[in-house]
Amino acid sequence: MAAEVFTIGYQGATLAALVEALRAASVSVLIDTRETPMSRRPEFRRRSLETALEQAGIHYVSRPSLGAPRELRALASDWERFSLGYRERLALVREELEGLVSIVASERACLLCFEADPAACHRSLLAHEIQRLLDVDTVHLRPRRIDEPEDDGVCRTTFRWEIREPRGGSGNPPARSDGRGSGRRQSGVPA
Repeated sequence: MAAEVFTIGYQGATLAALVEALRAASVSVLIDTRETPMSRRPEFRRRSLETALEQAGIHYVSRPSLGAPRELRALASDWERFSLGYRERLALVREELEGLVSIVASERACLLCFEADPAACHRSLLAHEIQRLLDVDTVHLRPRRIDEPEDDGVCRTTFRWEIREPRGGSGNPPARSDGRGSGRRQSGVPA
């Protein structure tokens, strides 16, 4: 069984729900991959987030060089251009990426960004690059959202995504098997 790298987005979630999802997955280190670790929501700003995680026994690491720059985020509606641009960005920060791989190899690490849907976020591309360098499975955590009931019995913590190289070698993950065309193939195995 391969090790795991986790990802999580805080869009629509409370800080408590985010920490709960991380603890449920036994995450030991959260890697903030936002280019600017700021938020309109004060609890998700770097210092507040770091303090809350420390209280939960989770180490916080900020890696802004692995974030998507503003110019690149402007291309987010064109996933092909965005993913190509982000992969080019990763080539420029290879040393930082290799340092991240070292953390993932030795810890239960989770990549953080804003977007709730990993298929619309650079963190899924970053996880794919980590998979190229290290034998890991990617698990996307989904914390309970603000507008969801406290305990409705619905499993919503993890989804496993199997990322394979497409034919033709474009370096972009294939379309999801559920037909929603997100650029990822969902294996359909809830963890």
